Amino acid sequence: MSTRARRRSAARLAAVQALYAVAVGGATIGDVLREILEGRLGGEALADVPDPDGLFEPREEATPLAPADTLVLTQLGRGAAANMDRLDETIDACLSGEWSRGRLETLLRAILRVAVYELTEMADIPPRVTITEYVDLAGAFYDGPEVKLVNAVLDRIAREVHPDAFAAR
Repeated sequence: MSTRARRRSAARLAAVQALYAVAVGGATIGDVLREILEGRLGGEALADVPDPDGLFEPREEATPLAPADTLVLTQLGRGAAANMDRLDETIDACLSGEWSRGRLETLLRAILRVAVYELTEMADIPPRVTITEYVDLAGAFYDGPEVKLVNAVLDRIAREVHPDAFAAR
């Protein structure tokens, strides 16, 4: 993965973290983005480090993340925060069966909001790249049906917004 791609991936994760922080902490998106950009929030992830001898359970260790593309981060964070009602309507229209607005956890909703904003407003990013990035991001937090939900919702929206990208070849 190129440096640019890693920085964009880090920006996506940071934007999701920002929306989550706004939802649970009540801060403004501007305040949270400032905390991220100034290095006081984010920048690390917990990773399981296995015991080399296999005798003990893996331990969690803080691992630094690649620096985020600040332009992409601010565009995603501010854009998703400013358009939450529209994004929620779009997401909710794609939910069916056992999935409903009330069932979506705050983190899952943040992932979907940022992803849908990227799909609908950032035409320079191929929709398949966006889908892959956010499905992978969801997989970092969930190992259940949530990952499939993210894939299904984003695929449906991408096909509506970018039909040419999914036309038969």
